[in-house]
Amino acid sequence: HFRALGKDIDQQACEHLIFTCGDLMTGLLPEIEKVAAYAKGQQITIKDIDAVAAPILEAAVFDITKAVSSHDYDGAAEIMANLFQQQEEPFLILALLGKELRKIYTARIAIEGGKDRYWLMELWNMRSDYPAKLAMESARKVTKQWCSESMQACQVLDRRLKSEKGVDAENELKVFLMQLAQSRRQ
Repeated sequence: HFRALGKDIDQQACEHLIFTCGDLMTGLLPEIEKVAAYAKGQQITIKDIDAVAAPILEAAVFDITKAVSSHDYDGAAEIMANLFQQQEEPFLILALLGKELRKIYTARIAIEGGKDRYWLMELWNMRSDYPAKLAMESARKVTKQWCSESMQACQVLDRRLKSEKGVDAENELKVFLMQLAQSRRQ
């Protein structure tokens, strides 16, 4: 599709586009057109994709965990604020955060056990090694203890949101993000 628009894209940028926008052609085609129109050069870059492509919720939540693991707490908060502005459901954001934290924890275990991203791919039934590679990169920046504590805090918040009445889910997610950042600093 990029070729038809007079552009080229390499394997890594293509995998990033699919990870960011999802693998359904109905969602990819408009994003391909936007990226191709935006790109100044012949070659599509990851920066071109990040500049104009609309990420699916799963990719945005992954970016939150990636930002936290990289000590970019302002970036993580900005992504979460954008999700709230887009009126994404806090319960769904928390569920996806929990899933990403479990992937990072699994990747951390893989690293400590001498396993590679292909082991992670098989365990999580991933079709591409791109998300596995990203999870391994994030896992290298955190400890097993941080992963465990983060997953426990996520579970506690999930239970609280589902069992208590009148809880401000958006605010609780903001507090949870600050807890992740705080425990990351220690």
